[in-house]
Amino acid sequence: MKKLLIASVLIAAGSTAYAADTGNYVFGNLGASNNQWTLKDGAASRAGVSSTKVGDDDASEGLVELGVGKRINDNFAVEGSYLRQGDGTALNGAGKLDYDAFRAAALGIIPVNDQFEVYGKVSANYIRSKFTSSNAALESSKDNTVGLGLGVGAAYKLNKQVSLRAEYEGIGNIEHKDITDTAPAAALKVGVSYLF
Repeated sequence: MKKLLIASVLIAAGSTAYAADTGNYVFGNLGASNNQWTLKDGAASRAGVSSTKVGDDDASEGLVELGVGKRINDNFAVEGSYLRQGDGTALNGAGKLDYDAFRAAALGIIPVNDQFEVYGKVSANYIRSKFTSSNAALESSKDNTVGLGLGVGAAYKLNKQVSLRAEYEGIGNIEHKDITDTAPAAALKVGVSYLF
């Protein structure tokens, strides 16, 4: 991924600048969320479980994101969105941690040519988490976290209005009271945007 991003930046540096269409847009993304959360030692002891971490291979779940944005100029845009994780992977004997997030982001954009561009993304995320458990020793609960996210992406313009997007980004670390303080959430997404 890093090599692809570096190559894209080098190509962009040697390319002629192309004017982007500015204005408001809407977008939608589908993808997978990776939330490899770890149960706190105290909670693990109460629940009587030995494995405290959701495994790497078991943590990916579907997600959907809907949002609005404003393209300010060739190199800058701002976005606001709502992201909903799919059904979370359960940690056997303990429960499962689900989340959704309200997001605000700034995009630094490098046009490669008149159809293709790459971008970096910085986001602030208000993450709402929900822990659900059937274990009598652990109470189901809800909590909120504010997280900082970083990501990279690319967009391909089909015409003046419609673009295809792909991006990978961290959403932030979920800290859920009494359950976990180690739950980094990340997302791999593909989608479409429509410029008005």
